[in-house]
Amino acid sequence: MSCLSCSNSDCLIKKSCPDSSFEEIDKNKSVNRIRKKQPVFREGNESYNVYFINTGVIKVFKLGAFNKNQIVRFSVRGNMLGHRGFVPENIYPISAQAIEESLVCSFTKEYFFKLLKEIPELSINSVLVFAKELYHEEAKLRDMAIFNVREKVAKALLLLIEKFGLNANDEIMGLDLLSRQDIAEYVGLTSNQITKVLSEFKGDGLIDTSGKKIKILSKEKLENMVSYLV
Repeated sequence: MSCLSCSNSDCLIKKSCPDSSFEEIDKNKSVNRIRKKQPVFREGNESYNVYFINTGVIKVFKLGAFNKNQIVRFSVRGNMLGHRGFVPENIYPISAQAIEESLVCSFTKEYFFKLLKEIPELSINSVLVFAKELYHEEAKLRDMAIFNVREKVAKALLLLIEKFGLNANDEIMGLDLLSRQDIAEYVGLTSNQITKVLSEFKGDGLIDTSGKKIKILSKEKLENMVSYLV
């Protein structure tokens, strides 16, 4: 799969590197099909590569207290993975696992660093990606420390809307891939808490649910619930 003909315009490599560099980049790129529930890398493993998602959804998570996972983010088409393995310890401090079959491109860290040195636009865009990610992580840590359970669930729904979008029926897309446990691990709750609050939101007329589907009836009210920290 050539970068030149790739349609993934959100990919950092695709949008930052000149077309003239793609022939060499292709020679140094690996493309792997990751099966559902298959890890891309595991927390604590030595870090060798940096990854770019071509298709699919990957959950990035860290093992927390009492062997409970804490989902850091859901990564989708165009997102980068493995860059947290750039730390001096040379290990991945988090894990990444496919929640649907995904196609992932990868480069060795050494080659990616070579590209950063040679292509200023790639370096600048990478810094912007890291800065945006840090901003969102800091905001999420703040929210999770201050919000009550209802506010955490409202925030989780808004984050999922931001990540996956809404379909024509105002249903959050991508939820067929996620369990209530996944949503709980995203905001530091239990699956029982998620189920209970979603039921309350349904009774309040904020959402409607059917199986895994969640239809948003009042996004504005959800936003107002968490807006005092914005």
